[in-house]
Parts: sequence; C-alpha cells; structure tokens
Amino acid sequence: MKIFLTGEIQIGKSTVIARTLTLLNRSYGGFKTYFGPDRGCEDRLLYMNSAADANVFTENNGIVRFRKDGFPQVLTDKFDIDGVELIRSARVESDLIIMDECGNFERHALQFQKEILETLDGDKPVLGVIKLASTGFTDILRNHPKVKLIMVTRENRDELPPMLVHDLQGGSKSRDS
Repeated sequence: MKIFLTGEIQIGKSTVIARTLTLLNRSYGGFKTYFGPDRGCEDRLLYMNSAADANVFTENNGIVRFRKDGFPQVLTDKFDIDGVELIRSARVESDLIIMDECGNFERHALQFQKEILETLDGDKPVLGVIKLASTGFTDILRNHPKVKLIMVTRENRDELPPMLVHDLQGGSKSRDS
C-alpha cells in the first residue's frame, strides 16, 4: 500500500508518521525533510536525511537555502544524488519506505522524481507526505493509481496512526478520509 498524507502546514503530518512508526514493528528507511531550530528566521536551511536517522543540521544535509533577500535556492543535485540514494537504500534494506515530504522544491530533480515513481510502481509499502500547496510532479503522485491520499486535520490526526498501522499491515484498504 502507498499512503500519502497531505494537509495544512504544521497540522501534524510528520507527527502522524512518527507515531505510526512507533506502533509498527517494521524496518523503515527513505527520506525526511525538516527545518532546524532557525525555522522562523529569514536565512535558514531545509535539510534532508534518512527517515531512520536523527535530524542532522549540517550544510551537507541542506537541500534548500532560504535568504532574506531572494527566492529559495534549491540544491537540485542533493535531491538527485542524496535523495535517490536514500530511496534506493530503503528499497533494498527496509520493509517500509518513508517519503516525508514531496513538494515543489524537487520540480527540477528529475532523477529523484523517477526514483519516487519507480518506488510507487513497486511492491514495498510507502508512507509519505505530499505538500498541500504544490503542483506539477506532486499532482502525478496524488493521481497515481496505487496511492491512497489522506487529508490530515486537527480532528483526525490523533486517530490516524492506528488506522495507518492497520492499512500498512494489510488491513482494510477501503477506508477514505
């Protein structure tokens, strides 16, 4: 099963994934993106690391640089090299592949996009996030025939982890949210 969460910024999508992972007895890999303690600053980085590892706040893990005086600088090669490797490793070594999150920043990262689509076409389960306010490549993910898309809200976010565990362990595939 391929399940992607979507919803407003800071609604709890990554928290739902973290809580789901604590309930599952499965090895997992893939990628996660995250801000550092400077999230509220104008000059900051968005980072990427293995979904199975702790957050690392080094320049080497940076994938997007935000500056006060300009547009975000997307480090496309980081997606196409590091992101692809994180997904490939998870496909080989893990029972579940995490993709947190897919959005507009990877619109030019064609190798990364290809790796995601090949993973969705495969047999391993996926749990990920699609940025709500994104288009292009993420529309392809939303409309992929194997993807179940779930909207996370304040009302349902606490109920989702046990439901996701049930679905990812081969339970009912008919529940829509």
